[in-house]
Amino acid sequence: MARSISTGWTGRMGLTAFVGLVGIASVLAEEIPDTPGLTNVRRQGWVRFTLNSGRIVVAGSRGVNFSHSGSMVRGRGETLSVRVTGNEPLVKYEITTPTQRFRLDASAGNRLQLGRFPEGEHSTVVRAEFVQNPNEPVALTVGPKDHERVYRAPTIWHLFLQEPAAAKEHLAPLLKILLREFDFAEAAKEIESNLVHTAGSGALPDRTHWAEWVRQLGDPSFANREEADRKLRASGRMVVSYLQRLDPSGLDAEQNYRVRRILQTLSGLRNEESPTQVATWLSGDPAVWLALLAREEESTRRVALKWLETILGGPLAFDPGADLPTRQKQIEAIRAKIHEE
Repeated sequence: MARSISTGWTGRMGLTAFVGLVGIASVLAEEIPDTPGLTNVRRQGWVRFTLNSGRIVVAGSRGVNFSHSGSMVRGRGETLSVRVTGNEPLVKYEITTPTQRFRLDASAGNRLQLGRFPEGEHSTVVRAEFVQNPNEPVALTVGPKDHERVYRAPTIWHLFLQEPAAAKEHLAPLLKILLREFDFAEAAKEIESNLVHTAGSGALPDRTHWAEWVRQLGDPSFANREEADRKLRASGRMVVSYLQRLDPSGLDAEQNYRVRRILQTLSGLRNEESPTQVATWLSGDPAVWLALLAREEESTRRVALKWLETILGGPLAFDPGADLPTRQKQIEAIRAKIHEE
């Protein structure tokens, strides 16, 4: 067993307790592997996993340098290394059981890889890998490499809304290891319920005002520019998706500068991950409503269509009461239209 702990942390580690935790895992269910080493590091406060704007944020306590490698006992083993430079941690973790292997790799810039893999010829565990890189969609890959399916979306919440079955079965167990306090599948149901309720209430976003305020960001008057800036910020995260879809080539330098600043502010807001707050943020995103067009309930499809037409600024060729194959073709046509804009 190899261990190294930087000066000042030895007394807080509780190495005996840490190593003892490895044995506890052997009596727990195999469905989701217990992660005693990672759990203890989180409990010590050395590494913190939080959720911000539907993405995992990893932070750590400065000066930590720890490694642990345990030998295999009855097909079980665990390795862990944590190093924190500044406030950005480098975490490598792996635990193996007779039927599965779980791996975490986190590095600076909130780069994250989570993986669950089958072990042994009789394992029923399905391979699932989650990848998060800055300025890229998050990705969930499911199944063996020769038959894998890859799901991509802007955020974790988008994945749960766009691919609810795959996200609930394969992504939720992985995320639960990092964020024990979150029930992602249940939260996604509440987010969808809030979205449908908001759309059904008739409180549609005023897209016309948003366009006028963006135009006003380039007004010759400084006071008018400032007023438009304040109004867009006051719209909250609902306006983020609209601003992200703007074509920079159609804006002048002042408009582009202010739009970037507004997006930085609104996209960086923290502590807004309750279902109600997430629903408010996502309600301006066409991709979310496009996903809701595929729901089984016709009432949901109707309110989603109305909201989506408001966001996109015109009628859409979609019949909420049509048969499934017809609706699927119509959804693909709308998706293609959104991607072209």
